[in-house]
Amino acid sequence: MMVYTVTLNPALDCFITPAAFAPGQINRYESPVFLPGGKGINVSLLLHSLGVETAALGIAAGFTGRQLAAMLEQQGCPASFLFLEQGLTRLNLKLLPENGEETALNGSGPPIPSDTLDQLEQQLAVLLRAGDFLVLSGSLPGSLPADTYLRLAKAVPPGVRTILDTSGKALELGLQAKPFLIKPNLEELEELFGLKLRDRQDIEEYAGRLLPMGAQHVLLSMGSQGALLFTGSGQVLERKSLSGTEVSSVGAGDSMVAGFLYGWLQTGAWADALDWGIAAGAATAFTQGIASGKAVRELYEKGRQVDVYRKFH
Repeated sequence: MMVYTVTLNPALDCFITPAAFAPGQINRYESPVFLPGGKGINVSLLLHSLGVETAALGIAAGFTGRQLAAMLEQQGCPASFLFLEQGLTRLNLKLLPENGEETALNGSGPPIPSDTLDQLEQQLAVLLRAGDFLVLSGSLPGSLPADTYLRLAKAVPPGVRTILDTSGKALELGLQAKPFLIKPNLEELEELFGLKLRDRQDIEEYAGRLLPMGAQHVLLSMGSQGALLFTGSGQVLERKSLSGTEVSSVGAGDSMVAGFLYGWLQTGAWADALDWGIAAGAATAFTQGIASGKAVRELYEKGRQVDVYRKFH
């Protein structure tokens, strides 16, 4: 069994931590940290650290793309990117000043030709087998149509289980593929239905609506409020967030996906999967970059929670 991830808009993430930041003035910093970026890549990095067989697929370009691939190789995470002849893999700047809030400046990726997407479909059809997982994560590049994830999900052989972590029209259309799991957050849930969620009743009502729309299971991440899991059998499982000092929210949602999948593969139990997801998301939030498998395991042992079940109507 393999877990393949697809990142259509990968990045090099540059973390800068100045002592102070003043807009409109010259600000100085030391020792920037460069890390592989992109939602699917983040999932593969943590799964690899946890000992799960995984491979990161996607589309890259230019010297930034080559550096990204080299960094994944250095970390021992298998990757197989399709390289474009023109353009650059995007560079994301993550500003983490000691005297202010986290600020992200995310770049745009290169245009992706239609024939490259055809190649990716062929790659998925050849590599994946029944029993494998396919994680489709992240926003779509502007050059690709909104049904791209639906198209990729349909390209894999029968028996492959798809996890979809995206938003907007890409999520709405992707539901037609009946993914095994989707992981929206509160903002993405509001965007999908075009409304403001007023209270917990609204949250549960609209997250639950995603099941008849095509999702087999729904993992709703809620930041400091924890997470809810809506299963296809009609159960709702709830977990609270874990306490700790947040360093950066970058990659926390992706880590939740990786941790959840790891827990489910280990035990086949939704409650355990949710505990692992909460631990993985928190472990990454409490560090710079994607957490190690060791950090996730330590936090899981400290943070296992009592089951909270109820029936969803």
